[in-house]
Amino acid sequence: MISTYNLTKLNSLLKDFFTLTQIRITVFDETFQELAAYPADISSFCRIIRTDKTAEVKCRQCDEQACEIASRRRSPYIYRCHAGLTECIAPLYLGNIVIGYLLFGQVFSYKTHQEGWAIIGELCHSYQVDHAKLKEACLERPIILEDYITSASNILMAVASYLCMERMAIIRHKELPVQIDEYILEHYTENISVT
Repeated sequence: MISTYNLTKLNSLLKDFFTLTQIRITVFDETFQELAAYPADISSFCRIIRTDKTAEVKCRQCDEQACEIASRRRSPYIYRCHAGLTECIAPLYLGNIVIGYLLFGQVFSYKTHQEGWAIIGELCHSYQVDHAKLKEACLERPIILEDYITSASNILMAVASYLCMERMAIIRHKELPVQIDEYILEHYTENISVT
């Protein structure tokens, strides 16, 4: 991990985001290790999905792929996960270095529960899970519309900027990516080689 986080301040900020949006939010470091989340527990829907080992692996792969896309864009990326729920991820940048990610998710973004379950049931039909309990968990999820998700993603990016501005995350200066970034910033007008 190339950065250090003030977890006390960070947890307070995550709680504020949840209080406003009612959407779970998580902070990951640059290697996608979870550092903090509010609320701490994932939804019952996701707990059921992750009882299948293949689905659990897909959860991680889906989120890691989203991290790569958000990093390239340098902005929030809204996507539907492999199991059919909507999530959004925003990269945390200090200078030109990605130090982590903010993710909100486990959002049921369909017009009706029936429409959503039809799609989710099809996406998850091959998973070895209790499909009756999965449907029940699906029907318990509040419906959150696209405009609300877009607004929440804008707030997420503001939270990411605020987190860095308030120094809730700082870079450890001895790490190689930090040294490389600093060198490039100091010598960008020169002929720089890979060495």
